[in-house]
Amino acid sequence: MYLYKPCDLEKRISEAYQQNGIIYPSQLDEEYIARKFDILLVESKFGSFAEYCDDLKIVALHHDLDSLKRREVFFHEVGHLFLHVGDQSKMTESFRFFQESQAKHFTLFAAIPYHMLTYIDFSKKRDFIIYEMQETFRVPAEICERRMDYIENH
Repeated sequence: MYLYKPCDLEKRISEAYQQNGIIYPSQLDEEYIARKFDILLVESKFGSFAEYCDDLKIVALHHDLDSLKRREVFFHEVGHLFLHVGDQSKMTESFRFFQESQAKHFTLFAAIPYHMLTYIDFSKKRDFIIYEMQETFRVPAEICERRMDYIENH
């Protein structure tokens, strides 16, 4: 782990969290983060999405999501707010795919931030690390596995 170097996006997310007093994994709560970053968080019957409406940042989460999936979708939609502009329905398929890929990376770094990796014992076996990440950050195992893949490859 000591050789791991975060990418610029990871650094920016961690810095933004720290500047807003988000230091501990227990603070990675959708409502808390929404308040800290002036995001209006609402429930939706029509799916999950993010949009700007004038100066208002809105994240709508589908009301049927379980708590782990809700958190994953929240970070994904926040990624769209912070990384993208424009209406995806008016974009080419390849550009939409590119934006979705960026939002997936954002999700990994926002859900399991670089500055909070110190809460994970990386001396254990991979399965234990993933379990510990899932318990600590309250996200689906798939997110933890992808985060571990990213860490191991960088």
